[in-house]
Amino acid sequence: MARPNRQVQRRGEILNAAIHLIERHDLATLKLADVAAELGLTTNAVRYYFKDMPELLSELALRSDDRFYDARLALATQTDDARAQLALTIAAGLPSGPEDAEWRAIWRAVLAAGFELDQRHDIQGIYHRQVDLYTDLLTAGADAGAFRLGSPARDIAMTLMSMEDYFGYRIVARDPALDRATALRLMRQYAELATGAQLPATG
Repeated sequence: MARPNRQVQRRGEILNAAIHLIERHDLATLKLADVAAELGLTTNAVRYYFKDMPELLSELALRSDDRFYDARLALATQTDDARAQLALTIAAGLPSGPEDAEWRAIWRAVLAAGFELDQRHDIQGIYHRQVDLYTDLLTAGADAGAFRLGSPARDIAMTLMSMEDYFGYRIVARDPALDRATALRLMRQYAELATGAQLPATG
């Protein structure tokens, strides 16, 4: 059996290979054998980590926790200013641009779970964990006097997350009328209205 750190590394390599393949292939026809071939491995070697494509895609969808939850929690430690924390959190949730392959692959994996979130608590939880992140940030900011919330913190958080998700989709889908800068501007405008605070500029 591979050592634990090697297992983590190999799982990451498999997921990265899947991201590259999803950019070039129809997700509906993608097989473990394709992922294995991308890495120069046998299908059984990949199956040791993921028994089938649905399991691999579920793991890929959950990779969003690393980028959009854990990494954004870490951002909040960079400053004590609630306004800056909110601005950084919003900016970090949007794709870097239409070529953000990881963002595209994660969302294709999420959509592959279908439209029965009541049956897929793993996928359902992705959105709500990030809503909780926004809620905690907004609540802390209000308690500190930095925000004057016009609605309950969770309502604002759900709206910000919904904007983030849909704007992000439009960005990676290459909507010529909605790029990252536009999405960021619209989300900041809503956040400023909802919190009664002016947010510092972010990239």
